[in-house]
Amino acid sequence: MIFNAIVSLLKLWCQNKAKVYEAVYEKHGGVTHVGYILANELDFKLSTLIDKSFESAVELRKTIFNLIPVHYEPAVCNLKNETAEYIIEKINTGFCEYLEELLSKKESLEMPDIPYYRVIVDDEALGLIDKFRKVWRYDGTDYWFPLKRDESKENSDKFFIMFDYLEPYMKQLEQIIGLPQTHIYGCEEEDFFYPQYCTETSELIEYSGGECFYTDKNFSWAIYFSHENTVSFAGSIVPKVKALLKDEKEHWNQWEWDLD
Repeated sequence: MIFNAIVSLLKLWCQNKAKVYEAVYEKHGGVTHVGYILANELDFKLSTLIDKSFESAVELRKTIFNLIPVHYEPAVCNLKNETAEYIIEKINTGFCEYLEELLSKKESLEMPDIPYYRVIVDDEALGLIDKFRKVWRYDGTDYWFPLKRDESKENSDKFFIMFDYLEPYMKQLEQIIGLPQTHIYGCEEEDFFYPQYCTETSELIEYSGGECFYTDKNFSWAIYFSHENTVSFAGSIVPKVKALLKDEKEHWNQWEWDLD
């Protein structure tokens, strides 16, 4: 049995909690940031359960409870004081109570309207990471080929542009690659604290703290958001993207700030 409604509702609960703690931290600072980190960590772990089959709701419950004490973020692994411990306990208690509530209503639950996002781990992730490496020469540890100035200018099927010039066209770009109806793969810059993973998603998320590389399920095209505010394109979508960005042609393959 697949329990995407329960998992997605729990994810939505975590996302809302993260927003609350982020707002508190921005206003008051201090240790409350650990609440934001924990809620996002829970969201990440729940995303590994999307489309996963379970024998029963009991097995789902057991799996989720086993994930709760698994931590990746140093701020959660090494709590600094009693306030941080209290915040962690409060979030975990509320999370478990909400889980039990959802399980009691499992027959009548509806899917929340949130973007599809599945975290892929273990053998499936390793296989995809290997394919990213073989097809696009990207392994999550270094800048990808189109970002090299000399090479990007010599290849007509690869080019980059600063994100500021792309941003007004994001909706049209999503339509070109079939989002949100079509799912795509994502591979992010390696994080020392997290397991190796890829994602299957229905949306493009521009740079949010780490390099992010997207491709279709056939690996026929690539889109790469970098730390340097560039967006690179390669493969089958390049002609359509160039047509979309024809009015920005003077900005193609042009760096607008110095990395040195």
